[in-house]
Amino acid sequence: MRTLILHSLDNDNPKHKTVLQNLVKGAQSRDNQVDIFDAVHDSPENLHIAYYEYIAVVVPSLQFIGAKPVKKLEELFASCGSAAGKKGCALVLKFGLSSNKMCNVLMDQLERQGMKLDYFEVIENAEHSVVVGKKIG
Repeated sequence: MRTLILHSLDNDNPKHKTVLQNLVKGAQSRDNQVDIFDAVHDSPENLHIAYYEYIAVVVPSLQFIGAKPVKKLEELFASCGSAAGKKGCALVLKFGLSSNKMCNVLMDQLERQGMKLDYFEVIENAEHSVVVGKKIG
């Protein structure tokens, strides 16, 4: 299955790098063809959502308390085509007390784009990301 891991993790943070690598390894262990796209640094012109069968969206929980929609994702989906009907999952990297709320906000944001979510999870740590990665796809 052609799988896209769309993330807004910090590339300079070693914990975020490890989590992303573990997610890719886990997804590839299920014979998925995995591509990674950085929603913050990569150019939206290089992303064609129609090419992928499954989209995993990974974001960090940025606030210790409270959660807000990721504006960069809205802009990205607006410029890269429709995600309507695509299967996907919502993954949030744990930080603070509101990671579960951030997961709910992300799920709502993706469902408004027309995605069909079959999995959601709050990633506790790098070891947990290996297990989560095996459920992508």
